[in-house]
Amino acid sequence: MAKKKKKEEKLSSRHRQSKQVIREKELQIKRQQLMQKLQIAGGVLLIVLIAGAGIWAWKTSAFSRGFQFVSDKVYGATAKSGYAVENMYIEGRNRTSMEEINKALDVSKGEPILHLRLDEMRERLEKIESIKYATIERALPDTLYVRVVEREPVAIWQYKGKKSLIDDNGVVMSGLDITPYKSLPLVVGEGAPKNVESLRKLIDSQPELSKRFVAAVWIGDRRWNIKLKAANTSGGNEDIEVQLPEEDYLAAWKKLAELQQKEKLLDRDIKVIDLRIDGRLFIKLPENEIDIKPTNAKDT
Repeated sequence: MAKKKKKEEKLSSRHRQSKQVIREKELQIKRQQLMQKLQIAGGVLLIVLIAGAGIWAWKTSAFSRGFQFVSDKVYGATAKSGYAVENMYIEGRNRTSMEEINKALDVSKGEPILHLRLDEMRERLEKIESIKYATIERALPDTLYVRVVEREPVAIWQYKGKKSLIDDNGVVMSGLDITPYKSLPLVVGEGAPKNVESLRKLIDSQPELSKRFVAAVWIGDRRWNIKLKAANTSGGNEDIEVQLPEEDYLAAWKKLAELQQKEKLLDRDIKVIDLRIDGRLFIKLPENEIDIKPTNAKDT
């Protein structure tokens, strides 16, 4: 009997334990269900609060200030974790001053690297007259790589007594020292920069004439007058002015090169060669005499 009682007590104990486990599982399920309901309710409340906060922020800007405060704290924490600017490498800089580049980048050592707005930094760099393109990359955790492609000066522009460098797109680089570039072609006139590429093609098309090139003047926003070196003459004339037409200027320039090769026209005592009228050549001599002849005629 005693053994049977003990057996019943053991069964009863196991039964109670089993029931306890079942009750705990049921309670856990109820807690999970309650949490889900609270989460849904909390989400709805959050939406309401955000909407209300949005209206409030629109009126008071407090949300913006609060968001900025939190943002600064977060980025500050990333900087303390090692994500801060410690190194910066700049490639491609030759003519642009470091002062201009540093001002455009506007970044300090120790600044949160993840907080930097690279597109805005690049745009500021490309506003510098001497920079054509720029790229900026983050090399986490602490390095910036800045690459710039500088504009290449192709001519010196003279306007209203001031000289500036210009590139092949006619962009004026007024902040650069022209001293190292004195050998570049000189162009004069208000609209000269935007037409400099056509001038370069013109000069390069006839190498023999390009050796005599002195300057080019953009006339009436329509055409070029070219100044060429004259040969030593008794008249002491320093330059010969070549007046090119508005259209077919390449053909007129080629014709002048042919005349020089055949007749050594530029070696004579001449002040002006007028090629503005197709098929005609007007020559002005130092004594103000004018010799008019077809461009295919020979001067005897």
